[in-house]
Amino acid sequence: MGRAKAEMMEDDARGWSEPDGHVCADCVEDEYLKDVIRGHANERHCDYCGRQTKAFSAAPVVVLMEPIADAVFHYFNDPTQAGVPYESGEGGWTEPLVGTHEMLGTIGLYCHDDLFEDIADAFIYTEWVRASDGHWLGSRQSEELSALWDGFVDVIKHEVRFFFQHPSAVKPTKPREADPQSILITLEDMVKNFGLLDRLKAEISLFRVRERNDGADWEINSDQMGAPPPERARAGRMNPAGISYLYLAFEPETALAEVLSGPPCTAAIARFTTQREVQVLDLSKLPPEPSIFDEAKRDERESLLFLEQFVSEISQPVRKDGREHVGYVPSQVVCEYFALVFQISPEHHLDGIVYPSAVRPGGRNLVLFPTERGFERRFDQIEFGGAWEQAYANWTNLTEALNT
Repeated sequence: MGRAKAEMMEDDARGWSEPDGHVCADCVEDEYLKDVIRGHANERHCDYCGRQTKAFSAAPVVVLMEPIADAVFHYFNDPTQAGVPYESGEGGWTEPLVGTHEMLGTIGLYCHDDLFEDIADAFIYTEWVRASDGHWLGSRQSEELSALWDGFVDVIKHEVRFFFQHPSAVKPTKPREADPQSILITLEDMVKNFGLLDRLKAEISLFRVRERNDGADWEINSDQMGAPPPERARAGRMNPAGISYLYLAFEPETALAEVLSGPPCTAAIARFTTQREVQVLDLSKLPPEPSIFDEAKRDERESLLFLEQFVSEISQPVRKDGREHVGYVPSQVVCEYFALVFQISPEHHLDGIVYPSAVRPGGRNLVLFPTERGFERRFDQIEFGGAWEQAYANWTNLTEALNT
């Protein structure tokens, strides 16, 4: 067999041919691909941007093809190879196809224009279908986790809510739905694997806001600015009705944004201070997603993609349409699980959960669990540090306060 024929058969088997030329790290945006180039640099001249260096700075383009192609064939495939049904006549492929350029854009390949063209031309196939792990019916890990969460939400909202001690009693009605407790155990594993447990130091300032309506005559003090008594505790994003949690923000601006609907309005603003180390689950500082081209960290990336979606969903305010008590339930169950079931150690439970503000980008909120439940509700993690009243007559006043 001739060498050219052998190379052609090799190209057909793997789905791509070897581009010529050398490329430097400046010609790609992805940090993982930059490291691949640096690790294989054997030339001083880049054929794409023309950069010339004294030390080796450019690597053969072929070293990029391996991680790029690996990502491509994990998320896409040729429709025939992916097993997509084909309907004769004018039916054609039963799944939508995309060209190579669109496919590479979908996986996030950002690089020098000429390099992009060379990589696109290197692929044997010209039409692609979404195909997790090569098959059109395959599911990505993040999609499977999202389906598990969706099943949990459906069951918790409409079928059963109290199952911690007897998970076998839950009989899911849809095949895709697992025991609701499985998503909680999955989340617990992610919390541990990604190091999301943290400790807030003592003497950290936290803020809480209540809107004062016209004619309000309640005194601005620790009782009024703390958690409501259980008999007055309405269902919230994190707490079930009748169970007081204390909602705080790390910034006064975030506390204002979370509560005030618009001017003219008056806010009672309270400052609290942590009295000891506070053990929290911090959902506001997820690790960065690994590169899509880093095969070794693909599972980590998929888990983080799901976790980002999960955090965004439970942080969103529920529209007040009369059914918010149902909309709150999934995040309430998650919080109660981490408050009562999850243990940092045999002797320690969590004090609360830190989560990003959905209404003020960059802002962070903290929901504290009571250290003692019942009508004596206690939050010994913090101490009241005073409060004041502030009126906002117009949007200019309020906007300035929110953007301080």
